[in-house]
Amino acid sequence: MTRPPWTIPDQKEWLEPRKAAFIEVKQKGNATLKEYNLAIFKEFHTKWPVPAVTESETAAAGSVEASTKVKHDKYDQVCGCEFFY
Repeated sequence: MTRPPWTIPDQKEWLEPRKAAFIEVKQKGNATLKEYNLAIFKEFHTKWPVPAVTESETAAAGSVEASTKVKHDKYDQVCGCEFFY
């Protein structure tokens, strides 16, 4: 059983050509992989920024700042360093 995709079709299409470089970098070690992932992560979130928090998210978290942090942390966990897994 495979995991459900966390990307939309456009995101998957954008990531696909970067897969070979990811595999190559992964073989070089964790430091190189971390550097590569940070660059990809930045590009990805420039193209698909984290959506603004909603009123219900803000109410649940208690403040705009807290709800923004929760939302960003959630997005970081979903697509942080596991782009190609």
